[in-house]
Amino acid sequence: MKHITTADVIHVMDEKNKPAMTVSCGETFTVETANPGIPDAVFEKDYTKEPFPKRILTITGPIRVENAQPGDILCVHIDDIRLNAEGKMWMGQWMGILMDEVDHCYMRKARVEDGTVIFREDVRFPIRPMIGTIGTAPAGDAVDCLYPGDHGGNMDALSACPGSTVYLPVNVEGAMLSIGDVHAAMGCGEILGTGIEIGSTVTARVELIKNRAQKHPVIETEERFEIAVSGEDMDGLCKEAARSAIAFIMEHGDYSFDEAYALAGQTSDLKILQVVNPWRTVSMSIPKAILKKKEY
Repeated sequence: MKHITTADVIHVMDEKNKPAMTVSCGETFTVETANPGIPDAVFEKDYTKEPFPKRILTITGPIRVENAQPGDILCVHIDDIRLNAEGKMWMGQWMGILMDEVDHCYMRKARVEDGTVIFREDVRFPIRPMIGTIGTAPAGDAVDCLYPGDHGGNMDALSACPGSTVYLPVNVEGAMLSIGDVHAAMGCGEILGTGIEIGSTVTARVELIKNRAQKHPVIETEERFEIAVSGEDMDGLCKEAARSAIAFIMEHGDYSFDEAYALAGQTSDLKILQVVNPWRTVSMSIPKAILKKKEY
């Protein structure tokens, strides 16, 4: 089985990045993702008179997919996420939804044992492994890995977890898939600015849907399809997510616009995936039960 390590990392998603490896359709491979790279000393400093640390997201890749061409859809099946033994969570005056209301840094390490996060010896909760950043290279200008977008990127979707399939647009030859920013757990919205950031080994498999347009990333779970939309204006994002969900329900269910809108309003969930990256991400989660066509 092919494997890439954190010796092959990127900080921007760009078609000019040199591929770390090449895989073919149907091939299973493994990706080592980085441990949190910020030294503990960062959180021991007083930033009252100093510039805040620069935010850098380190992602493993890219992975070139044979026969992937612009206009295709890349299907990434997430088979497994094996977590390292320790992760970190942190906040500061430069990140998190309340960054303007805090005056100090905070970092906490957390052990992962037997499927449990140990926050304190008396406070434990189940792991929820997920991939915070997964995307393909955009066409044209490079995009910093901190940003989410129609290429995927830093969406922080809890549903990007073992057993799910992430559908991403292919914008450049080879797709140039990258994976990283794995969390042992995270609340929806990522309000702290981090999940429990942790190193991992991701096992995945790729396939292609040829010659089919797709505007936004879609994540499929056993029971639902989730459409992720990213940008700057939250109100506009919510409207675009609703439009996308209605169009999806019409296409997969033989419904009129009015019927699809009504069904979306009663059965589909509008969710905030994250509010702490340079662009925000929201989603509409659609139950397969209302769809006649249950395959993507």
